Amino acid sequence: MILVTAASHAESMWIPRLPDVRRLVTGMGRIAGEALARFLDEQAPGLIVSTGFCGGLSGSVAAGTVIVGQEVDFDGERTAVDRSLVSRAEGALAAARLPFKLGRIVTVITVIRSPKEKEDLSRGGAIAVDMESGLLLRAARNAGIGFLPLRVVLDTSDEDLLFAGDRADVLRAIVHPISTLRLMRSLIIAGRTIGRAVAAIVGEFAARRGECAAS
Repeated sequence: MILVTAASHAESMWIPRLPDVRRLVTGMGRIAGEALARFLDEQAPGLIVSTGFCGGLSGSVAAGTVIVGQEVDFDGERTAVDRSLVSRAEGALAAARLPFKLGRIVTVITVIRSPKEKEDLSRGGAIAVDMESGLLLRAARNAGIGFLPLRVVLDTSDEDLLFAGDRADVLRAIVHPISTLRLMRSLIIAGRTIGRAVAAIVGEFAARRGECAAS
């Protein structure tokens, strides 16, 4: 079984329903790691794929780009992702003709909204920022299960994040209607990309399991 996690229902809704795939909504920030740890107390998936939206930190990372985390930077600790998982994800995404980049993801526990905040984070070499990968990776590592961070860029390095899933978003939508419409379009595009990326990677791992079973 492959477990695919997302922080919110707005992200998990794009995860396709596929055989031998479970979905888990973890919540944002620190509670994400706790939610995954509870799940792993009861079940042991063969692989965990963490997906959802992220912010771009590099000018070369466009909205809608799939980010495959080679390394996760969280709380002063940098942890490398299994190279074989990254390589297989790279092959699957290339075959699906999806735009993607490999690199470091930095995980933070507060919402990053402004280009200035993103610029500060980019100085450590990360190309994307999220609020869950570092916590989820720790839970997966503690359980001895493979972990692959797979994110899609929603807001680029030079854009403010207008949507963060909090109550203030309602007010922002009223004050900035044009920006909100653009954001909704970006959400749909990014969401569809999540679905295609997950399907490609799950297909790759399922095919590899089939080859192993046949040999």
